[in-house]
Amino acid sequence: MKTPAEVADFVATVAGHFIARRGRGALLSPADLSCLAAWEDEGVSVGAAVRGIDEAFRRGGEIRSLRQCRWAVEEERRKSQAGGARPAEEEPPIESKLAALAASLDEGARGAEPAYREAIEEAAAAVRRLAAQIERGAENAAETQAALETVEDELLGRVEAAVPPDERAALAAATEEKLRGRDLSAEVARRTVRAITLRELRRRLRLPSFAI
Repeated sequence: MKTPAEVADFVATVAGHFIARRGRGALLSPADLSCLAAWEDEGVSVGAAVRGIDEAFRRGGEIRSLRQCRWAVEEERRKSQAGGARPAEEEPPIESKLAALAASLDEGARGAEPAYREAIEEAAAAVRRLAAQIERGAENAAETQAALETVEDELLGRVEAAVPPDERAALAAATEEKLRGRDLSAEVARRTVRAITLRELRRRLRLPSFAI
């Protein structure tokens, strides 16, 4: 298990590298902070994250958020775990990844409470529409990840809005307690509280990763 200092080093290093590559803005969104937390949980190394970010920028396209780099970071994570590069044909096509994502969302919707079910079902439908566009050659990897980011933002926003006020307050209070004593600005603290709250909601609803 990593120490708190090692976790902080991961977040600071990867976030700093992405911000430097993006060239604007000094803060990450709550969704990007949640993405960083997920990478940390999954055991992504700093090296794999940095290489993936570099690869996403190398392939072009406007990279606005860290989440748009997830497909490349995932590729680097797999290579690291396999001890080297994998043959290109072993990597499933984007259409297959989107089909698996939609199926996972369908499964989550079936087990979700009614307050959340419609939002998850509509996210699955949006992912299938995106897959159809790719089959017509309308998207590349970076553009697809950006489109998925929009679907994910819509889903998380609707899920967050559907949480009963008392439960939402309890989630926020628990998160604020975890941050107690840390030297954070008000804005960074606010973003971090929301990021961790969204992360907890994702776990409760078993929402899949939108990285391709």
